[in-house]
Order: sequence, then C-alpha cells, then structure tokens
Amino acid sequence: MRRETLEKLMTARRDGRPLVRALNLASGEERLLDPASDTSALGRTAAQVAREDSCRRVVMEDGDWLLTAYGAPWEIVIIGAVHIAQALAALGKAAGYRVRVIDPRAPYATQERFPGIVLQHAWPDEALAEHPLTSNSALVALAHDPKLDDAALAAALRSASFYVGALGSARTHARRLARLADMGFSKEELAKIHGPVGLAISARSPTEIAIAILAELVQLRRHKPARRIAGIVLAAGTSSRMGRNKLAEMLRGKPLVRHAVDAALASRLDPVLVVTGHEAEKLRTALTGAAVTIVPNTRYEEGLSTSLKAGINAVPEDCEGAMVLLGDMPGISPALIDRVVAAFDPAAGHGICVATAGKRRGHPVLWARSFFRQLTALKGDKGARELLEAQAGHVLEIEAGDDAPLIDIDTPEALAACRSGEVPAPADQ
Repeated sequence: MRRETLEKLMTARRDGRPLVRALNLASGEERLLDPASDTSALGRTAAQVAREDSCRRVVMEDGDWLLTAYGAPWEIVIIGAVHIAQALAALGKAAGYRVRVIDPRAPYATQERFPGIVLQHAWPDEALAEHPLTSNSALVALAHDPKLDDAALAAALRSASFYVGALGSARTHARRLARLADMGFSKEELAKIHGPVGLAISARSPTEIAIAILAELVQLRRHKPARRIAGIVLAAGTSSRMGRNKLAEMLRGKPLVRHAVDAALASRLDPVLVVTGHEAEKLRTALTGAAVTIVPNTRYEEGLSTSLKAGINAVPEDCEGAMVLLGDMPGISPALIDRVVAAFDPAAGHGICVATAGKRRGHPVLWARSFFRQLTALKGDKGARELLEAQAGHVLEIEAGDDAPLIDIDTPEALAACRSGEVPAPADQ
C-alpha cells in the first residue's frame, strides 16, 4: 500500500468516512473509492463491499480488481454535555468507540470536562447534517432538554443508526414520544428509541448510568441478527403509455432504469436482481457495468405478476425477504431503502414494510419470505396491492418525508418534467 493511500485512509477514519481500496491485480494501480458517492461500475460494487465490511475480487471491463473495505468506526454520539455524558464519553472511548459530544452551550462542552473527545458546538440538527449518523452510530440523548434532544432523536430515527437512546423517566419518555409523534413518526419508528435509556440495573450515579447505557448498546450491537435482503427491480414492461422503452431513456446522464438500480446497489440490499422482458437487450446494454443479476421474464406480456414471480423465484435461499422496486421511479434513495430494511422485523409482526408519502402507500415494498408463495401465485397485469391489503396486520408503513414513493415516470410529459428539474405529480395509488 502506498504511503499516500494509507494517509488518506487514516484521515477518512478520523473523519468517520468509509472508503474502499481498489487494487488492480495486473497493473498494481490503487484507487480509493467513496462508497457513498462513486457512481461508477467499480464504485457501485465498492458500495456493496463497504456494506459487507469485507474484501472481494471482482472482474470489471477495465481489469481484475481486489476491493477492500475500510469502514467507518463504531461511534457514540452524545447529545448534551452533562455529567452522565462525561462518564459515558470516557467509557466509550476506553471501549474503542469514536465519541463525539454535541451541545451548543460552549461553557458545558469544554476540553477540560471532555479531554480528548470531539466536541461540536452546534445545534444537533445542524451537527448531524454536517456529520450524518451511519449504521455504525449510536446516538444517546442526555440533555434532558427537548430543544436539544428532540431534534437529535428525529435525525437518528431517519438514519440507519444501530442504537438510539434517551435519558428520562417513563413519564418524561411518554411526553417525548408524544412530541415526536406530532412530528410524523409512527409508533413502530418510535419503538426504536431505548427509553428510559440503558439496561435496568438500578443504576444511580452518573457512572453507573453510563455503564448501563454502554452495556445496552454493546448488547444490541453484538446480538443484532444480520439479515440478507434481496432487491428486485422490475424492468420488463412495454412502456405503453410512453410509446417507447422509457427505462432506456436518458435522465440526468444515465438511463432511467439506472437510477433505481444504482439506489439499490448503494443500499444494504444483496443481491440486486433486475427482471427484464421487453427489449431485453436494450436493458442489458443500459445495465452494463452494474453489479446485478439479470432475471429474464419471457412471459412479460402476460402482465406484471409474471415479472414479480420471476424475481421472487430468483431470490437466494438464504435471503429472509425481498424488496420490490420499480425501474421507473428515479426518486427512491439508498437512505429510504435502508430505512425500510431497518424496520423489517417479521418476529414482531412487521413482515411487510412499505414506503409511504403522506400516508399513501407506494414503493419500495419489502416482503418476508413467508409471503413468497402468495406473491408467486398472483396472476394478470397487477402487482401485490390486494395481497398488501389482505395482510394489513403484518404491514408497517415507513413515511419517506417526500413524494418519491409515489412518483413514477410513465409518460413523455413526466419524463420532460423530470429532465427540466420539476417534480412530476404523484401517480394515483
């Protein structure tokens, strides 16, 4: 490894940014890829390697590469520079976590009180926007002030953070949940908050409470089961309303279908399956370089259900579920996909997770394996809406915060609006 590469990796780790080192096995060329922003074919594969925190050899058009992930460090983000925060920061640092304290009150957040700890003298929403939480982040709200804690908790609930905790009594926590519910969070989303924070060990002193908090987040980190979720991008239709193959049309520098596919590849989904049918070779060309598995559907003219069946039948046996995405929805983001995946919990009755916009259901939709047989039994030119309604007791809705789950590109007018930077009207659901 070149010294320059090592220095950049060390800098990225200090900043909490994951990188992937790509080594060309023939030429010895080294590249550092940002899995969050690199949209090249190699970059999209690097995003998968980063999610797996692994090492993988891949063969691309420009050579044989060895990709090695250098992930973001596990971190504890503390809101409020209080006495418990002092103890938790010291314990977290000793346990190997990267620790930062966020508090706009400079007299409280000082290096004298928090030696060697990163301090952010800003409001939590600003600090977390500048340095977002990752799937390796634990957020602990200790300020006991809604002006600080609520904004931080809202940001954490919208992120992929593995732990969210908040200090306070059961009564305080109930009032907190009511405020967050008024901000649009569902009961299921609010259930992610550990409150009162920490394991129930009858802790009293600041240090004991800090021990209880650290023990709880370590327990969650170590025992959280890893789930493999496949992504199925439906891209077999005839584009009858467009008059030509819309998925091959260019939008912001790449084919329309690549927006959905690239979002899937940049998320936790593994593998990503693309079901093709109409003008399959044109779609294959549009997908050149994408690390996807193409699933041919020779019966695509019989309707959408045949594409859904083809995709479900191609899901690997070790996947606990499959997320269905539509190839003509360019607004779906990797962050939204990961939020839906994070909410998936069949054991808790959340075996179907659907993205919504203003309480209207759209896409993507994540289905547990227990529903695969019913999905493959569907017939005709329709999706799984009726099955979704019939299984209402298993459905968890995840509010996206925008209209992306409802916006698909079906007509020349919608495509033109997208190209001009406008937001097309949401489709009828």
